[in-house]
Amino acid sequence: MEFNKNVSNPMLIGAIELMKAEDTQAHRGMFVEELVKAEFLSPAIVEPAPEEGPDGGQVLAQGSKVQLPMLSTSDGTKFFMAFTDRAEYDKWQERNKKMPAFALKIEEYASMILRREPNGNICPALGMVINPFGVNIILPREMLASMMSAKLAQVQHMAAAAKQAGQYTGPGTGPAPKQS
Repeated sequence: MEFNKNVSNPMLIGAIELMKAEDTQAHRGMFVEELVKAEFLSPAIVEPAPEEGPDGGQVLAQGSKVQLPMLSTSDGTKFFMAFTDRAEYDKWQERNKKMPAFALKIEEYASMILRREPNGNICPALGMVINPFGVNIILPREMLASMMSAKLAQVQHMAAAAKQAGQYTGPGTGPAPKQS
């Protein structure tokens, strides 16, 4: 999560347009491929509020608390918001209080949405919505869980293949430490 970063996702926007024009397996694959590379802007409530820095930009105070607001539908369903660029973020800000933004990757959204509290409670967000005042693409919790499981399986497969090839350098490999 990075504060006040400018993001742009032209390839993701292109993949979304292709998928909306013609919903094929290939276009969905392109969308998912670009989705995992993308960074999104998310509005944030920051306390204490950011202050103006020496260069005129906003600066966070050390120890600031950050909360990401959710968008609620008319039936009370909640989603985290993800904006592909500043223009899409500004569409939301025209209707809402101006807030600073953080850049987040899909893994960070998934981590928040899929997290289970020690008391067993889960996040109230049922997913995330990309450009809610534009293309309005909803990624439900189940899809995010599936994507993260597939990514984990891919990493584990690559680690196993590297270990088998003798190239694995993770824990438990390498020469034994010398004893004195």
